Amino acid sequence: MRIANWNPVKTDARIIHASMDRLEKVGELIAAEARARVPVGQDVKAGSGKWSGRKAGALRETIRVTRLKDDARRNIRIYAGNREVYYARFVERGTVKMQARQFLKKALNACKARAKMILLNGV
Repeated sequence: MRIANWNPVKTDARIIHASMDRLEKVGELIAAEARARVPVGQDVKAGSGKWSGRKAGALRETIRVTRLKDDARRNIRIYAGNREVYYARFVERGTVKMQARQFLKKALNACKARAKMILLNGV
């Protein structure tokens, strides 16, 4: 058998692009589950103490999926928190004074079967 017009560089790029699309779809699935699981506090008005000016649901709004460009490892990352909502790691991992309230890890565990189906079949 002879294969004509084979271009491995072009074909590899297509395969990598398709797999990254599937991986990003899995990331969005996990992020949606994490948004559903994240604990939501209450609004605290500004000027009412050290931890004032907090908005309920702020942590949920910061959960996002990022597809890194020009990354040799070609991975997808799910982030929670930002400069204003810096306490995401405290909620996920806990502190000396606070129990961990894991939402990212539990979201990943809840989505494993569905993620496997997406990665293998694209569904």
